[in-house]
Amino acid sequence: MATHNRSSVIRVVVVAPAEAIDQEWIRALEADPEIALVASMGVLQRGIDAVREHQPHVLVIDRPLDQVEQLIQAAAAVAPQTLCVAILPQQDMAAVRRLVAAGARDILAKPLNQRELVASLRQVVQNEEHRRRRVGLPSLLAPVARPTNGKLVVVMGPKGGVGATTVATNLAVALRQVSGAEVALADVCLQFGDVAVLLNLWSRHTLHDLAVHHQNIDDALLDRVLVPHASGVRVLLAPGEPELTADIGAAQITAIIKALRQRFAFVVVDCWSVLDEVTETLINLADQVLLVTTPEVPALKDTKQALEYFQRHGVHREHIVLVLNRFPSVKGVTLQDIQQHLRHPIQANLPSDGPAVTYAANKGVPVLLSHPQSWVAQSFRKLAAWIAGDQVETISLPATESAAGLASQPATQRAPRWRLGLRKSGH
Repeated sequence: MATHNRSSVIRVVVVAPAEAIDQEWIRALEADPEIALVASMGVLQRGIDAVREHQPHVLVIDRPLDQVEQLIQAAAAVAPQTLCVAILPQQDMAAVRRLVAAGARDILAKPLNQRELVASLRQVVQNEEHRRRRVGLPSLLAPVARPTNGKLVVVMGPKGGVGATTVATNLAVALRQVSGAEVALADVCLQFGDVAVLLNLWSRHTLHDLAVHHQNIDDALLDRVLVPHASGVRVLLAPGEPELTADIGAAQITAIIKALRQRFAFVVVDCWSVLDEVTETLINLADQVLLVTTPEVPALKDTKQALEYFQRHGVHREHIVLVLNRFPSVKGVTLQDIQQHLRHPIQANLPSDGPAVTYAANKGVPVLLSHPQSWVAQSFRKLAAWIAGDQVETISLPATESAAGLASQPATQRAPRWRLGLRKSGH
């Protein structure tokens, strides 16, 4: 978001659907010199958090009617001075009366006219300022900074080639987009990290710089080491030389993660597949472990082994989020078969979109930015919204397919049923 210093600028928080946070009117607000769009997100709970954190002049809400009403009431509790403007899909007098009763200061209907929207924001603020002067109240307050204790999301694959780094990079960008919060992305694939390549970044400062000063990490050091990305995500790159990994162990990783969580609302870690001291430290620190797999037998076999490893080492089942990448795909194993054999729910799927993902990787641009309207980009936003606390459906299949997967296809078109060949699997 742009930084505005003039006191006359109206500070605004926008809450919209996760799949519609790139609407033209939101982009226009961000570009308007009279508006400071301090946060724009697609997660309801994050909207409440952002209002609490930023104490904006105006909260603009573009969500279903029940959620608009809920957010107006929640905003009144955490930021009584914030003025709420609601956006409805169409003119609806019953909905207007309901939202006025809830406390909305203005209600607009789509399609939105940019001048009308800005005029509405200016008018509700002006009316509130007049009211405050009449009753002897001070002007609207400036935003109040609040400390964070960020959520740590560790992304790993049970084997190479399942797309864990692609998931980590795009998830970090999606979290930034849908939550409006500060997001850090750390590449802890220490020997051969690829986050820098996928984001087209370079810096002589890397995670190794933090590791060797892990007892004295402060804001100045983080500012020098973290690399800003165009999406707003701050990136901690992997060491440039594999030999430097020898200087990084559990103590260094613990200190680095602690420092990042104190400064960012979300910390996404791209973690390698090796179950060593560093990986186990990250798993133990994580709020959620995203285990990324694909609908092929070798990847699923390794995923089964990883799940059994987590169980043996006391990782809580609810902390493991199983993400099925490149699904649905042609002649891949069905969702029904995968869940049956892994005996762990698939929390989300990311559809196969080879041309878009390959183009993005080769250009060093996240697919959320290169193809923002694609099915895979929308799926990333839904996953990010779910991680941020919103109640969204993260299993996304074509309309012609059921939630059970591809089981309705003729047998000749389906992948053969498979066996894991592991002990006690029963198959």
